[in-house]
Amino acid sequence: MLTRLVLIACALCMLQPAIAAEPAPATNLCRQVLPTIRELWQHGAYDAPPAVAAVMVDAIDGKLPRVRAGLATLPVAEQARWRQLAMLTAANAYQPAVVDGLLDDGAAVDASAWLPPFKPAFHQQTLIGMEHDPRFGGPGTVKALQSAGIMDKNRGQRLGPALPLVAQCGDVATLDVLLRHHAKVMLREAPNVADALTVAVVDGHADIVQRLLDHGADVCADDSRIRKPGATLASIGRRQHLTDALVQRLTCHAAIAAH
Repeated sequence: MLTRLVLIACALCMLQPAIAAEPAPATNLCRQVLPTIRELWQHGAYDAPPAVAAVMVDAIDGKLPRVRAGLATLPVAEQARWRQLAMLTAANAYQPAVVDGLLDDGAAVDASAWLPPFKPAFHQQTLIGMEHDPRFGGPGTVKALQSAGIMDKNRGQRLGPALPLVAQCGDVATLDVLLRHHAKVMLREAPNVADALTVAVVDGHADIVQRLLDHGADVCADDSRIRKPGATLASIGRRQHLTDALVQRLTCHAAIAAH
């Protein structure tokens, strides 16, 4: 069992940056990573108390009453922290009812949370597993991945905010929950990554594009960040076969008027 967990941890270390950085369709990656995350929580790989791990598994499984009961057993000073992570974990797990309930309970719709690092012994086993498994390229590859920032040297990582994550994963139901809770549509996971509208247009997710535009997403602001000469959200949307009506809404009319 340990060997299998080490291998899926290795895969997760490389898949997570790919999901965060690439504007290419990530829906399949979201689905692929989810069972890995669940198994890591279930087998205590993260450096967190067992009661917290149980909460995260229940969040992934969509068991809101159990999530609430588990959070209630934690020290009061710790409950807000883990509630926020449980909400984001549920958002990553296509569980809109859990997200809705935890937002009602006090989780912050636009805030991030910190995903704990792996337990030190497990992390060391992960590195050893990568060094000795030809699928990961040996010791030199491990060091190169660490130098490039692909492996996070077991410091944990920031997760969220929720809206860009669920848009990237094509989760319309959870997106609707976040919008009902007044999530800010222009938030980004980091300054150098695409926002939800850009990702949705690139992926051709018409329902998500429609909802983000209806809630005030700024087409002109996104066009100004596209580095490819001549490319706009409208041109990308047309290439992705969005409807003419959506392409029209994706057109920055201020830029047209300026020319």
